[in-house]
Amino acid sequence: MRSVMALMVAAVLAVPAVAAETGFEQAQVRVSTADLDLSSAAGQRMLEKRLSLAMTRLCGAPVFQSRDELAHLDACQADAMQAASPQIEAARARRAVAVAANR
Repeated sequence: MRSVMALMVAAVLAVPAVAAETGFEQAQVRVSTADLDLSSAAGQRMLEKRLSLAMTRLCGAPVFQSRDELAHLDACQADAMQAASPQIEAARARRAVAVAANR
């Protein structure tokens, strides 16, 4: 069974995850952004690292490095990033507003 993956950013729990389609399994991994300064380059790098680790948890890591396995992994990661993009951008926007308000 193919999995539809959704990364949920912990700061955006009110946003529903992508609905599972018929015949698809849905999995979620929470990625915390509460301790990150997303207005800084260091905060952005840490977010990318956390997202990468979350995608490995969701999609797995290649074992045999076969073309089919790598294609499946790429598709899984693309699905996960597409599903997570609205939450990630919302977290970045909230952090940018908070930083601007504190200046």
